[in-house]
Order: sequence, then C-alpha cells, then structure tokens
Amino acid sequence: MSARSLVWLLAALTTCLVLCTAVLLAGDWRARASGPGAAGPALERHGLVVRLPPGTEVLAPGERLLYRGDDGRVAASVAGAALLVPGACPDVPGSSRGFVGVVRGDHEELVRAWSRGLAAAVGSTPTQSDVEAPVGRRTDLEVAVGVDAPCQPPRVRASLLTRSGVTVVLVRDVGVAGAIDDATAELVLASTQFR
Repeated sequence: MSARSLVWLLAALTTCLVLCTAVLLAGDWRARASGPGAAGPALERHGLVVRLPPGTEVLAPGERLLYRGDDGRVAASVAGAALLVPGACPDVPGSSRGFVGVVRGDHEELVRAWSRGLAAAVGSTPTQSDVEAPVGRRTDLEVAVGVDAPCQPPRVRASLLTRSGVTVVLVRDVGVAGAIDDATAELVLASTQFR
C-alpha cells in the first residue's frame, strides 16, 4: 500500500468516525430535549404536545380541573389535564402533587384568573414573576399554603407558558416529598411543541 493510499484511507476512516460521533451526539441531544424520560406519556391538546414525567395520569378530554374564586364561581379551569403523582395522599381521594393542562386565551387574563383561583384555594395571594422563555411568554405564580388540611404542601407554584394563544399551565406542589422537582418541571415546559 502506498503512502498516498494510506493517507486517503486514514482520511476516510476519520470522516466516518466524525460522522458517527455527530450522529450519536445528535441522538443524545434529541433524547434529552424530548422531555423527562421516554417512559412518560404525552399530553396533546389544542395542537400542542407536552412530554410528561413517568407515572403521570392523563385525564379524559372532557374531565375538568378547576379553581373557584372567593365568590364561589370558577376562576380558572383546564379540561383533559394530566395529574402529576396521582394518588399522592392515600387518605385524600383524587389527590395528586399537581397537574399539567393546556388552555387557550390571553396570557394576562389567564395569569389573573389562575392567581385568583390559587389565592382562594390556599388562603394567600400568589407572588408573580415573569420568567425568560426561549419561545413565547412565561409567568410563574408562587403561593404559601395557608390551609390546614391533610397532605398540604408548604407552597404551590404555577407556571403559565403561552405560545401563539395556547398556554401550558403547570401547577405543582413545592417543598413536599413526592412532588416533582424544579429540573423536571423545567423539562416539562421545555418539551412543549406544536404538532
């Protein structure tokens, strides 16, 4: 084998090695970006797909979760949501450590509605913060739970991420065993894609 042939052979092998490495890295990146694990279900509503953590229970499209305001009327609701850690409190039927839903509407109106609903549900007013989002607009609400009831967390956080008039609402318990952590919540929000 001549020196020239050896150079071409090494160049071809190097090119193959670089391409194989790129394919493996791209696959790993896509797996990480797809959401919190391949085993979790997906929530598909209003043309939006959200990857969910394993163990999440997706409710039927007509099943509605809601918060009532101080006046007793529905302040905020979502149909066909997904329960995070369903059955978290065995002594409380229908309990979970939060939920993810998709709704349509104006971002500011939804923030006000969910803020009213959370305040009435837990007995204190949420703090509101705008969060930098790579796509769309995001507002987080956090509230200390002032209700003395079984299995209550110390705090509840709601994240509303709006893209093109469609909003992902992630409401979750914070500071209690079994609740999803901040990193998982961020992965859920980052996994949001339009079909």
